[in-house]
Amino acid sequence: MNIIEKQLLKNVFDSLDRLFDKECGVIDFYALKEIKSSVSLSEYIDKLDTILKAGGSENKQRECAISATNSLRGKLNELLPID
Repeated sequence: MNIIEKQLLKNVFDSLDRLFDKECGVIDFYALKEIKSSVSLSEYIDKLDTILKAGGSENKQRECAISATNSLRGKLNELLPID
């Protein structure tokens, strides 16, 4: 993994944290769909797309998004060493 990819994945991880902490919404995390990396984000983006299209309150969308991206958080924990 090169330095740029590592930084992009750290940004994804930070976005998950902001989503969990209610500092951003599902749509903000969904905006990361353009990131190309060795970690496939497409399945998570598809899930988030479904959540966004379903509508509902911001809190409900947030809860669904956290559930849908929980395994991604685990993958990123494995890939990104704590600095």
